[in-house]
Amino acid sequence: MVSFAKLILHRKTLLFAVGVLFSLVVISIFSPYFVPYDPDALKVLDRLKPPSATHFFGTDHFGRDIFSRVLVGTRVTFILGLSISAFALVFGVPLGVLGGYYDRLGMVIMRVVDAIMAFPAIILALALMAIMGKPGMVNVIIAVGMVWAPRMVRVVYSSTLSLRENTYVEAARALGASSGRILIRHIAVNLLSPVIVQSTFTFAFSIMEVAALNFLGVGIPPYVPSWGGMMNEGRTYIIRAPWIIIFPGVFLALSVLSFNLLGDALRDRLDPRLRNIV
Repeated sequence: MVSFAKLILHRKTLLFAVGVLFSLVVISIFSPYFVPYDPDALKVLDRLKPPSATHFFGTDHFGRDIFSRVLVGTRVTFILGLSISAFALVFGVPLGVLGGYYDRLGMVIMRVVDAIMAFPAIILALALMAIMGKPGMVNVIIAVGMVWAPRMVRVVYSSTLSLRENTYVEAARALGASSGRILIRHIAVNLLSPVIVQSTFTFAFSIMEVAALNFLGVGIPPYVPSWGGMMNEGRTYIIRAPWIIIFPGVFLALSVLSFNLLGDALRDRLDPRLRNIV
């Protein structure tokens, strides 16, 4: 923990990423308590007002305060990102471990994973949303989670293939340890590093996927403040009122960039092969 703190202080890009993510976490937790305006309040007389001292990020076509909606949308984005990452973990880790340990089962699981990953992520997410019907947070979590769970399966599968050949696993097997004990005590515990790293990337790309679905109008309902939904509503006014798209887009870009930088740093720190390089 101390060494990772030193790494943060010595790498400016990582310090920037941690600062941005900490700020976004604080915003997502406390935003409903300090937003200057009701994010859903309609004020037609104030529609399409440019950024000013009254409305920091301007207003949209309904007169709603963009600053308030962006801050409240941060909570929605983080809830969706965490839920999708949890979905990928719950389904990806057990399937990856079992597939990597048992060869025949692994062949079946990996052929299914390959088939799912053959589809572009956004196309598969759109198809799943169409199958499940109306937009909603639960449907978005399932659709995007099913897109990113196979990535988790692949990472865990490849790591398990490597771990099962280690000497301590062979020793445990020779001493008569059951397969369940080996999977839990000797393999699953040592998967912590790749799983943590993959979870950060899953979080980053899943919130971008959610924003894409919202931008296309098939994500969460339009009345729920979200960065992608705001960008979708603002595309009609991109020439007249570009701030409707710019500010939620900046928040989305910063969050994705920060999670990617954090994932890279965690990979460098947790991977023994790269630890001496950093």
